[in-house]
Amino acid sequence: MRRLTPEARAMIEDAQKAATILVQFEDGTQLDSCGPIGPNKLSNYFELAPGQTLQPVAQGPTGAPATLISSTVVTPKPLTQSANVLSDDQVKLALNGKGRDHWVLIQDMGLMAAQGNQVPTITLYMPEAVLAIRAEAAKKQFIQYKPSEEDKRRSLMIVAQGYAGKTITEGCTSITRVVLLSDPSGDVVKEAYLSEPLAEVWRNNFGATSRCQALRTMFSLDDVRKVRAAAPNGEFLVAVFSGSVNTKTYKIKRKHQSKLDLD
Repeated sequence: MRRLTPEARAMIEDAQKAATILVQFEDGTQLDSCGPIGPNKLSNYFELAPGQTLQPVAQGPTGAPATLISSTVVTPKPLTQSANVLSDDQVKLALNGKGRDHWVLIQDMGLMAAQGNQVPTITLYMPEAVLAIRAEAAKKQFIQYKPSEEDKRRSLMIVAQGYAGKTITEGCTSITRVVLLSDPSGDVVKEAYLSEPLAEVWRNNFGATSRCQALRTMFSLDDVRKVRAAAPNGEFLVAVFSGSVNTKTYKIKRKHQSKLDLD
């Protein structure tokens, strides 16, 4: 090694540290690099999200890398077109209003829920409905709406709201998790790839307030179809949690799926 030029030595050392890299996307898809990649070539295939850094690689007893471990998520460079993203034509049609009605609201009409100021509710939106509604809202404000890459994803948005009592002392329920189930036993379970809390504040005439949160979640349509395929009669479930408590489980019936145009 000492007789080699610095460039040749660096190339050999880089090859010795090379490893096959496994990447998991937000929708759960896992792909590997199909071959070893050395540290010096890593930037040719991957880039870090803004503000993230790679931690030093753990060394094995022989000095070779024990495994490629990072405390951060390595973000693959975006693809120009993906099966998990709406096509340009589909986006254009949605922005013009096509598919705006592809959403459905389901309420808990139980006796106790009906006594409150807000009944537990989930609202499901297909991606074209989200695009159409946001474009319409932007137009009314005389601003331009430019869909983000996330807006174009083939995903099902579910917004879950909890119970709110008629009085402040009765309080309200914060939603912390939403999950898809094939059946009550949870034979097939799919988690959201994105969850975003939405603040809710209830105030009475005396100024007292009660604070809780709704939850906006995103599920890949691939996961939705997997759950539906395993569900009896194709009617899957949406389970809503407040902490560790399952506050309500909703059945997504065929009539709901038809309204969503969930093929």
